[in-house]
Amino acid sequence: MKAYLDLLERCAMTFVQSFAALLLADTAGIDLSVSTAQAAAVSGLAAVLAVLKGFAAQRLVGDKSTPSLVK
Repeated sequence: MKAYLDLLERCAMTFVQSFAALLLADTAGIDLSVSTAQAAAVSGLAAVLAVLKGFAAQRLVGDKSTPSLVK
């Protein structure tokens, strides 16, 4: 159960970090021309990739207690 909570935290933080980066890039003068909805969609995709990586790490690395690639 702890591994799933760790994976959930990684997923949520990936979304938050990606979303913040996309929104803050505009205020830094980098014109990405991305709406808030588009930023949320891209961040959601990043979060899904984080979940997939976490599941793969648990299966491939062999340590079922964490979704980390590091042994």
